[in-house]
Amino acid sequence: MGSLLEDPLGVAERLDQFLGPSIYTWGELQAILNILFTAEERNMIRRAGMRLWDSQHAQGPLADTKWPLQDPNWNHQQQDHRINMQDLRGIIVQGIREAVPRGQNINKAFNERQKKEETPTDWLERLRKNLQMYSGLDPETPLGQALLKTQFVAKSWEDIRKKLEKLDNWQDRDLDELLREAQKVYVRRDEESHKRQVRMMVAAVRETRRIDAPPKTSQVAQRNGGGVPRVEKKDGGVCFYCGNKGHFRRNCRKRLRDERVFKED
Repeated sequence: MGSLLEDPLGVAERLDQFLGPSIYTWGELQAILNILFTAEERNMIRRAGMRLWDSQHAQGPLADTKWPLQDPNWNHQQQDHRINMQDLRGIIVQGIREAVPRGQNINKAFNERQKKEETPTDWLERLRKNLQMYSGLDPETPLGQALLKTQFVAKSWEDIRKKLEKLDNWQDRDLDELLREAQKVYVRRDEESHKRQVRMMVAAVRETRRIDAPPKTSQVAQRNGGGVPRVEKKDGGVCFYCGNKGHFRRNCRKRLRDERVFKED
């Protein structure tokens, strides 16, 4: 059907075509709404539809009787019940059309995306300010919360957006819960970046020490009359990390100690 928040008119038209000429009971219409829309969206549709009905029928009957919260058990065989079913369908379609304020201001309010280094908290706060500044809507109203939730997920940085979209029924979750999940992704990303930097620093320090280390085999080479020094089996070899004799790099205590220091830092 499409997105209610992004294309309410298109959704209303497609639903009207889908319903066709048939008459639907209260229960059937509620089931259709439950499949197509979130709880917040259904509330938005109901409020908008009932408000429009009451404004067009000042003499009654009230919208509460046309869209009751409990199943009124309307019967297809009774004329007045069939009228109520038809009126309810009309209220729903009109409610979808009017559920979201139209205009360029809404688009301007959400014409941005989260920056890579921007925290989820700062990103949500920027969305709140834009919504209030450009549309005049209160971010704390059900409509404001629904708009914020959709944009917060859809316009977040890629790794955060993918994580949030994988959550079961994220559309029905509280905005604060989505913020907490986004924060986890952001913190984990920062930790991975720090680990990469540490590994690069360790590698750079090792390379520098290897290059700057004085050759320890020069005396052996002199005793051998120059040229390539012979490696004496009894000394255990030469460590290419610290330059000392008697052990190899894999057993170098200095290397192991340096790595522990970098890990602790």
